[in-house]
Amino acid sequence: MSEKLKVIFDTDPGIDDAMAMLFAHASDKIDLVGITTVLGNATIENATRNAQLIKAMFGLTATIAKGADQPLVIEAEPATTFVHGDNGLGDIAIPDIELAPIDERHACDYIIDMVHQYPNQICLIAVGRLTNIALAMMKDPSIIPLVKQVVIMGGAMGHNGHTGNVSPFAEANIIGDPHAADMVFGASWPLTW
Repeated sequence: MSEKLKVIFDTDPGIDDAMAMLFAHASDKIDLVGITTVLGNATIENATRNAQLIKAMFGLTATIAKGADQPLVIEAEPATTFVHGDNGLGDIAIPDIELAPIDERHACDYIIDMVHQYPNQICLIAVGRLTNIALAMMKDPSIIPLVKQVVIMGGAMGHNGHTGNVSPFAEANIIGDPHAADMVFGASWPLTW
């Protein structure tokens, strides 16, 4: 079997992201080394708490780093509580358990450090707004050629009747921080959309 793909999962859990995180953890092809949180489906506080809860409940070994609570330029929209509930996890009862610790570094610094520690080995999987990745690029552009791959969940092609989930032309993860998306899409690294 080939070596597992080292993944930093950049996320705003969120019901869907929580499930994706668990699938990544369970995969025999992925080494989930890090989870970085960003605002979106939930506030940054709830998104980070949800990542900590999932790690504690399901025995994840990935490091958690709290990230951006604001887009790069525009004002932040409220969390999508109408989809993901007030707590980001569909308003399920949150068990009273000890939460997993978080790393002291900001998510962008964690991304930078890990990319330098594992050059050409880290895959950034972004299933939320792209703010943390854009901040890492801005702070240390030297990471761009050192990232193995970027995989993004976001955007809308408007082809064959498929349109955005926020408007006919916009999808939530991209419109939530369009300036960050523009930077990430424009960088010279392998990108899967």
